[in-house]
Amino acid sequence: MTARLWTRGEPIHVDCDGDGRPLRFAWQTKTHVVDRICNRWRVSEEWWRTDPAAWREYIKLVTRDGLLCLVARDLDREVWWMVRLYD
Repeated sequence: MTARLWTRGEPIHVDCDGDGRPLRFAWQTKTHVVDRICNRWRVSEEWWRTDPAAWREYIKLVTRDGLLCLVARDLDREVWWMVRLYD
């Protein structure tokens, strides 16, 4: 399996459900509907502290049209990026 990686991420617009799970996202002039979420985790900038504040959430997902990708959300600014696309 190979992957395209964007170190800074490509901006995307994401529509989520009430729990913050992506339902669909717009990327490269196309809307992609999420079929399933494979994995979801949060990363903290200061992980070593007793109660670190998470600052970014990563979600690996599969779309209905077969894309396997990793998207990221900045939890402070509510900005989303396409980070990785798997072939």
